[in-house]
Amino acid sequence: MKFLSLTLVTLAGMLISTHALPGPLPKAEIDVDELIPSVNTTEHDLVARGATKLRCYDSRTEKWAADGLTPIREVGKNHDLKEKNIYDVAGKFCYEYNGYKFSRSGDIGKKYWFRNVFKTFPIPFVPVKVGVVNTHNRSGKLNAKFCADMMVKVISGCTARGRPSRLDYFRGGEIQDLSGWTYAVLCEERYCWV
Repeated sequence: MKFLSLTLVTLAGMLISTHALPGPLPKAEIDVDELIPSVNTTEHDLVARGATKLRCYDSRTEKWAADGLTPIREVGKNHDLKEKNIYDVAGKFCYEYNGYKFSRSGDIGKKYWFRNVFKTFPIPFVPVKVGVVNTHNRSGKLNAKFCADMMVKVISGCTARGRPSRLDYFRGGEIQDLSGWTYAVLCEERYCWV
């Protein structure tokens, strides 16, 4: 039995070396500087993979901080958001706008009142906007699950150890995906960053 298997291995090696590969393989022509266009994953309801850019707001010009554990209500609405937190609010926003079609530009967002925890902020509540901005003019549809995942990355990434925020002292942030859409949690009122 050993003789048979050794013979087969030798025969297979000879076949491969003499007949299966008639000559040397050509070198692959790869240009490492070549830009390969990405697929617009949002248009096809796919989830983009790869590097994203997270930016946490910690500038001295940012003059606000929200208690992410105590949202109060959506700006202009009367229903309370008790027993929710900033993660719940961001997820609710994403699922409300699931399937929203972006043309080549634009943004969507909602503002929610949170308790202010920044000592010198002029009012006891801060209007926090949860939104998506199409910064690179790419059309497509908003995918609720992907949006919610990106919002979680913003919130957890900016509240991680050593970051400027905690859930009870959230300063905001944004993350950009590969398609150029920016997912943000911020206060955009002028009195928040003067």
